Amino acid sequence: MATETALFNVKVILAGDGAVGKSSLLRRYMLHDFTEQHKMTIGMDCYSKMTKVPGLGAVKVHLWDLAGQPRWASVREGFYLGAHAMALVFDINRPETIKHLPDWISECRGKAARIPVLVVANKIDLPHRVPLDKITKWATDNQYDIIATSPKTEVNVETMFEKLGIMGVNFVLKSR
Repeated sequence: MATETALFNVKVILAGDGAVGKSSLLRRYMLHDFTEQHKMTIGMDCYSKMTKVPGLGAVKVHLWDLAGQPRWASVREGFYLGAHAMALVFDINRPETIKHLPDWISECRGKAARIPVLVVANKIDLPHRVPLDKITKWATDNQYDIIATSPKTEVNVETMFEKLGIMGVNFVLKSR
């Protein structure tokens, strides 16, 4: 079996408060699986996947799932270095996770100043406690892309990671 060589290696950070579903998104994308059980990420988990970016070919995406609890803030800082794109994940059913989005942006920008951001409204299979149009306006006003996802029902999970891969490749190309 021939092994395909990646034209690009892209580092993507998944950031956001604890229990917003970052690990569930990754589990659905990588393993095509979902579990209701929440298992807290300790520090960081890393995954890699070869994918194809339309018009470019093979891209290896390195996905870094950062722990969202405040006690891991000092550990997270180093993981932002060298990142090419960020998924900023929040739980559409927990308004406090939305209030913290600017804090996550500030934390990331301290180490990876210009990386593109994809705002991820997660858990859309559950009743919404925050209107999606309000957060869409915030994202648009700040020039961030936005996508609504559900790892439980598989809504937009593949699309989210494809978009992050494309954003990362575009960032690499602009940086050259």
